[in-house]
Amino acid sequence: DVYCLFNRARGTNMISPEDLIKALDFMKELNLGVSKRSFPSGVTVIQDDAFDDEIMAKKLTDLASSSSSTGLTKSAIAGITVMDVCRSLKTSALLANEQLLSAEQMGWLCRDSTIEGVRFFPNLFTTGDFSSCLLPFAATC
Repeated sequence: DVYCLFNRARGTNMISPEDLIKALDFMKELNLGVSKRSFPSGVTVIQDDAFDDEIMAKKLTDLASSSSSTGLTKSAIAGITVMDVCRSLKTSALLANEQLLSAEQMGWLCRDSTIEGVRFFPNLFTTGDFSSCLLPFAATC
């Protein structure tokens, strides 16, 4: 996306994709406020230096916690999917997936992979508070 926007702004004096990738390596050193970031999957993005993974992970955890009460998901199942994050944060599916995986890697979220797809839930194992996931049992025997 940046390559297209940059060349569109330049008009006839365009640069090659290789030149742009080389220039990205110098952005951090030049204190331009943005820098190149590569995710473990190989996806490379340009992000604001003020971006904080912990803040994004907390935001995704809050989104996953409130998904069933706010009607974010179309079913009664809680948790969030990549598409839920896309709609909520107005970002691409590729970036949403990388952010969810990053939050999972940091321990903020847990993943549930089923034949219906992948859902992310708040990681209750870090807090030890499982009261929000217990169903009330009827005392009829």
